[in-house]
Amino acid sequence: MKFNWRFIIFGFIIFICIFAVNFAIFWKYIRKTETPTNNNIVTPAVDNETLDNLEKDFSNIFSNSLDYQGYNVNTIGVIKKDNSKDLIFTLVSRKEIIENRYDIDLQIPRINISNPIVDKFNEKIEGLFINKANDVILNATNNTIYRVEYMGYINSNILSLVIKSTLKEGNNPQRVIIQTYNYNLSTNEEMTLNQLIEIQGLNKSAVENKIINKINSSNNDAETLKRLGYNVYIRNTSSDIYKVENTSNFILGKDNHLYILYPYGNSNFTDVVDVIIF
Repeated sequence: MKFNWRFIIFGFIIFICIFAVNFAIFWKYIRKTETPTNNNIVTPAVDNETLDNLEKDFSNIFSNSLDYQGYNVNTIGVIKKDNSKDLIFTLVSRKEIIENRYDIDLQIPRINISNPIVDKFNEKIEGLFINKANDVILNATNNTIYRVEYMGYINSNILSLVIKSTLKEGNNPQRVIIQTYNYNLSTNEEMTLNQLIEIQGLNKSAVENKIINKINSSNNDAETLKRLGYNVYIRNTSSDIYKVENTSNFILGKDNHLYILYPYGNSNFTDVVDVIIF
């Protein structure tokens, strides 16, 4: 009987040891597969088809609102300029049609944070979108169509805002202008694309390779259409604008996806926008 108890105890110890070793291996594997971040943001694993569909759906994200995405956002240290309003709110809302002059639908936002960096953001928004709206209202004479819409997101402590304007003046080509703003609510600083890439646990070279591949693919399609006689926008695929350090339009969007945007209408009369999502 004594021997049997020892045998049972010895077997139990062996079982515990095997379990502990296997658990350690399993845990080490799980830890390696987690995306490293410094803001406790978890990026969902998605396939390329899902990302492609998100890119195609980009024009439909604009609901003129701020999406907290269920986060309990810590706003300690964030001072609002207007405590009665959200961190992003609609400053200008106007929809009006004046026959033979203009058709406008304006939803222009303001970031409601008291900070010199945000003040500069709001100055840019006013200078680009509000000033153009005023110019259309006061001076349009050729059936101008002007739309402004926006979307804001908070992923953990990162506030992102994207504003899109669509302008059609008479017989001129339609033009789309997009501006983005990214702000860290914890550190009260503007976020760079390099910082967001690091937060996402992405590799900078891999990001740039995906950008170039997407741009080349889109440009090949455009070249084909051009040969068929269509008037299309042709990209300069060798341009330095596609380098991460030169990319100025990006956001952390829904479900923490990183959107990198190339709105060529910012400097040309075109509505072409390349969207690359990670």
